[in-house]
Amino acid sequence: MSAGTTLPDDAGAVIVGAGCVGCSAAYHLTRLGREDVVVVDRGPLFETGGSTSHAPGLVFQTGGSKLMTRMASYTRELYEDLESFRTSGGIEVAYTEDRWDYLKRKRERGQAYGIDGGELLSPAEVADHVPQIDESVIHGGYYVPTDGKAHAVDASATMAEKARAAGTEFYGETTVTDLEVEDGEIRAVVTNRGRIEADEVLLATNIWGPLFGDMVDVDIPLIPCAHQYLVSDDLEELAGANREIEQPLLRHQDRSLYFRQHGERYGVGSYNHEPLLVDPADIYGPEKLEDLGLEYPSLREFTAEHFYENTHPDHEQTAYDAACELVPSLQDAEFESGINGMFCFTPDGMPILGPTAEIDGLWWALAIWVTQSGGAGSIVAHWMEDGVPRLDGERVDATGAHISRFQPHAGSREYTRGRGAQQYQEVYQLVHSREQPQGQRGLRRSPFYQRQAELGAEFYDSGGWETPQWYESNESLLEEYDVPDRPDWLDRNWSKAQGVEHQAVRDRVGMVDMTTYTGIEVTGDGATELLQGLLTNDIDVSPGRIRYAAMCNEDGGILADVTVARFADDRYVVFTGGGNSATLHSRWIREHAPNDGSVSITTHDSSMCGIGVFGPEARNVLSSLVEADLSNDAFPFYTAQESYLESLPVTMLRLSYAGELGWELYTPMEYGAQLWERIEDAGEEYGIVPMGWEALDSTSMEKGFRLWGTDVTPEYNPYEAGIGFAVDLETDFVGKEALLEARDGGIDRKIAPITLDEPGMVVDAGHPVLDPDSGKVLGDVARADYGYTIDAGIAYAYLPAADAEAGRDVEISYENERHPATVRDEPLFDPDREKMIR
Repeated sequence: MSAGTTLPDDAGAVIVGAGCVGCSAAYHLTRLGREDVVVVDRGPLFETGGSTSHAPGLVFQTGGSKLMTRMASYTRELYEDLESFRTSGGIEVAYTEDRWDYLKRKRERGQAYGIDGGELLSPAEVADHVPQIDESVIHGGYYVPTDGKAHAVDASATMAEKARAAGTEFYGETTVTDLEVEDGEIRAVVTNRGRIEADEVLLATNIWGPLFGDMVDVDIPLIPCAHQYLVSDDLEELAGANREIEQPLLRHQDRSLYFRQHGERYGVGSYNHEPLLVDPADIYGPEKLEDLGLEYPSLREFTAEHFYENTHPDHEQTAYDAACELVPSLQDAEFESGINGMFCFTPDGMPILGPTAEIDGLWWALAIWVTQSGGAGSIVAHWMEDGVPRLDGERVDATGAHISRFQPHAGSREYTRGRGAQQYQEVYQLVHSREQPQGQRGLRRSPFYQRQAELGAEFYDSGGWETPQWYESNESLLEEYDVPDRPDWLDRNWSKAQGVEHQAVRDRVGMVDMTTYTGIEVTGDGATELLQGLLTNDIDVSPGRIRYAAMCNEDGGILADVTVARFADDRYVVFTGGGNSATLHSRWIREHAPNDGSVSITTHDSSMCGIGVFGPEARNVLSSLVEADLSNDAFPFYTAQESYLESLPVTMLRLSYAGELGWELYTPMEYGAQLWERIEDAGEEYGIVPMGWEALDSTSMEKGFRLWGTDVTPEYNPYEAGIGFAVDLETDFVGKEALLEARDGGIDRKIAPITLDEPGMVVDAGHPVLDPDSGKVLGDVARADYGYTIDAGIAYAYLPAADAEAGRDVEISYENERHPATVRDEPLFDPDREKMIR
């Protein structure tokens, strides 16, 4: 592994970056049988100068999502096996009542996602573990005994040693100067020491990632950002320490601080300052580092004002004052060292993983902390070798980290810096799941936006689109409809208008903005063959028919659930959801399309707008407007027609995600304002209400309709997800072999609808479903809301098959209380579909 060794002329895969992510990927590729991997890094091996070199290595396993939690848990187990992990435990303390309630929920999220042994501690119990804190200023703590510190450089070296034994070559002090691309494929990595031809290239370069994107004209929405780390002189409470870390790690997230022991000294990490963004092109080179006396390129000069002065816009205390309040002995201590160490943020705070859409063979693994580094390497290695992301061989939903989740505007410098700064600012903040970003808003607006704003729409950001969640104007109907109160946390950033809209669409009619739904138009002589090879249902139906189908990967994991409308022998439109669906799902279809000219694919992600008209009065509202005959005989359920709404061309689908009589109507964007006005005017005599996506979500749950990204994801196959009815094994499609195996072998888990027994009670996703007797965790809530028609809280959860039968008593833990609940048959509403087909 000497830097003086001559580079090879070629390799099967070149990994750029020998930090813990790159070394993990190399290690896992060799475990999968690869012997043709080369790893290069600009710095010395394995203290390469990137974030791995200076990161404190704290592994708090309970993350904000299942993916991040699973990657962290795997990282801990892997590094522990490699003897590069110190299991010390980790404690997060609560400075406020809100944080204390949050830690209750966080502990439950950890339980739901497989973190064993987590417990809530009283202030005194926290002080028993960390005697130097002032227990009087906290409400308690969340303690995970298996948390600890990863020795990131040691782990990198150990993984590299094992990978090298299996044939991988490592080269330090090798700077990549170019990436050669030809005919849409990666060809070679060019370095200051030579050129390496490669079939695949994985870029695990973290803070330098955007610079590599510039080499190949690929936007990488990532911004480096510095945070501070200081180490005190000896503290009296730590005198006599025999090991570097004997106490649990400590996080004080209410003041954006963390702490860890250094023998008799104490380390303080601080995000409690304004975002210190660094352009990747401005990362210091060797000469500048030498002039400033900095050890690594990922370091900046320590700026004392950001520790001793209050520059964080959301905090009232300086980092120093907050640290001394929690750990009083720091007031008398001197800080022997301090750094501003860089790591990076994406606009949504998630990693960047996966293959480049535009360039075959070019892969990315960026924006990954040491906490998730081992798991990220496993996922990307499986993805490269097997064609699907897996974590330690198991199906995993990596959609939230997929490089193709970003919409076109995310590549702009302004957007990346603005949202990246917000992610930094909120990294330890108590952010509600419904809280929306403030900056970079209003980028994509439907033609209905102005009217929706007049009606008091509460807009959420979905892939840059402003999507109404509810309408304040509907709160005037609360005298007509009863809507129960919600627990304090779930009542925030919420309106009872959701309950009004839910009930109004059941007994009159509602109109929903469907603009974020994406139509992927597939035409040509090869259209049927292409789609039949990708979708689980038989889509070779007569023109005018609609089919519901799943789109699966090779493991049978659900990449999407879609509705497919056939308009001609050679023309289909695949309708998928909003958010990142447009880019992810259209990419999958394009990548499998033949290049012989027999298929044309058009993604209508911005060219069309749509309105759903749902409810028992939907036919009456639309009949006076459209040329099409809307009778059941002329326009049956699950069919599609192209018609006119007065002078407007519309594509009409006879279906309803709300589970009611209804149609979705789509028209070119320029006709949109008229579409809303005419439907709203015609619906006035029938009491039409504007309906937001919160009500659409809760009505769909009552009906048992799935929502991709929550209760259907690549982690599950269609049989587990309860949509096996949309699988036709007489056809051939991607993932069929895996589904045949699942059908013949049976499934161990499946989704189940659960209702809460307590009147008016509601929970949210990410909480554990428990056995009432033993307290054993049976599964986790994937999706939850209140069913205003059935008047009960609803939770959908994946449970062991034996526990997913109707009538099974369970409990759902929420804020440290166990709520009785019952597994039900689905759908919970209108099981005979009488409402939809009337």
